[in-house]
Formats: sequence, C-alpha cells, structure tokens
Amino acid sequence: MSQKEVDTLLDHDADGIREFDNALPKWWLYGFYFTIVFGVGYMTYYHVAGGPSSADEYRQQLAEAKAMTSPVNTDALASPRMDAATLAMGKEIFEGNDNLCHTCHRADMGGQVGPNLTDEYWLHGGTFADLAKSITTGFPDRGMLPFGSGAKLTPDKLLAVASYVWSRYDSHPPDPKPIESDRDVKVERAHDAD
Repeated sequence: MSQKEVDTLLDHDADGIREFDNALPKWWLYGFYFTIVFGVGYMTYYHVAGGPSSADEYRQQLAEAKAMTSPVNTDALASPRMDAATLAMGKEIFEGNDNLCHTCHRADMGGQVGPNLTDEYWLHGGTFADLAKSITTGFPDRGMLPFGSGAKLTPDKLLAVASYVWSRYDSHPPDPKPIESDRDVKVERAHDAD
C-alpha cells in the first residue's frame, strides 16, 4: 500500500468516536455533480426560459379533464344508424384492441365483468341516448372508463359503436351473464328509433 492510500484519523472525536479522512466514493461524487447540473438546467428552464409553472400545468390538466367529461350532444346521438358500414365500424371498435369493450362485455355482448348488453335488463335507462351517454361518460366506479367527448372515440365512432350495441339486442348469446337483481332494472327498449 502506498502512503497516499493510508487512512489518517482526524483530530476531533465525538463521544470517543473518531473518523477517518477518506475521499468520497466516485459514484457518490458523480451523483452529486449530476444533481448540480440538473438543478441548474431545471432552474434555467422553469424560472428563466419561461417553462410552464405548476399552476399552468394544473390548468391544462383541468381543461383536458373537462373536455373528457363534457356533456353528450344528445341531438347527434338521439337515434342509431343501422346501415351496414356504420355497424361494421361499430363491431370493429367494439371488438378491437384499442377500446377493449369485448374484454368486459364479451365479443357476443353476453357480459362477463360488465353486464349483458343483449337483454332487456339495463342499468342506466333503455333509450339509445342513454346507451350513448353511458359509453361517453363511462362508469369509473365500476371500472368503465369514459370513451366519448374525444377521450377515446370521435362522435362518429361513438355513434357507430352505440349503434352496433343497439343492433345486438335480443341476440341471445350462449351462457349470458346472470341478471344482478339488486342493480339491473328491466326497461322497455324504445325500438321506434330502429
């Protein structure tokens, strides 16, 4: 061992404890230097160059949340479109991997985690506008995210998927999810919109 590598004791002690005059480990020094450089960069960006403040970021997030939960345009979603192109688009959205509707409701809409969408028992009303509103606002307390108001689906795609679900009424899928009598309410589906 060379003389430079020999540890030397410092002259002071605390309650009989003395310490060596050791150099700091390199990894600790590099981490310390990194925090200094990061701090200078952070201060420059946010305090000198005009980066967004916490209040600005908060206002932006509020605006995004408000856009996701804006009211449903019930005039545009008052009645389903039953043409083949709309229903094909709705089926593609329902069964696609982007929205994962089929994960909870099954591809045949018989219900798995979510309710059966083919029978006369509905949780949130039996009109087409009720169905479109349910897709738009979702039910986060039950695990369904909002898909409308631009959050996931454009108005055309929302109309397509709601029309597709509406078209599958009374399709009798095999082994549907049982009715949960404490939540499901039998409603008269308004078929005059068909």
